[in-house]
Amino acid sequence: MNKEQLEKLLSASPVQMEIIVPGTRIVEGREFCYVSNKNQIKFEILFKKLFECECSVIPESGGVIIEGCKIILPNGEIFEGISYRGDIEGWRQQIKQGAKALNEKLARIDIDTDSIVLDDMQSFCLSDCEIDFDYCIGT
Repeated sequence: MNKEQLEKLLSASPVQMEIIVPGTRIVEGREFCYVSNKNQIKFEILFKKLFECECSVIPESGGVIIEGCKIILPNGEIFEGISYRGDIEGWRQQIKQGAKALNEKLARIDIDTDSIVLDDMQSFCLSDCEIDFDYCIGT
């Protein structure tokens, strides 16, 4: 259901929707990270491949989702957002091992500096990046 359909259904005034970059606000019990997409394949395919590798850590609870947010760095590198909950450490390790197996980088948002920090410690201000939201994902 899109915004206009929701407004019509509720017979309400326009619905204000605030869109924020995942990871720029703390969400209790959830962690956010970004995965590079070097080959620019459909992210749903890359996402599934992250979890197909034989990893030594298997999360015991919770789940992981695609956030529908793409950050394009000033140098052209693309990072796509995911988040996970439950066994945070287990998911973090699973994603780290999957990214390593696929030769993809990981990044996180630094709330204090409003920047994206890559696993090699490079940092880019979010205001210098292109942010693209895609809510039409279906996995």
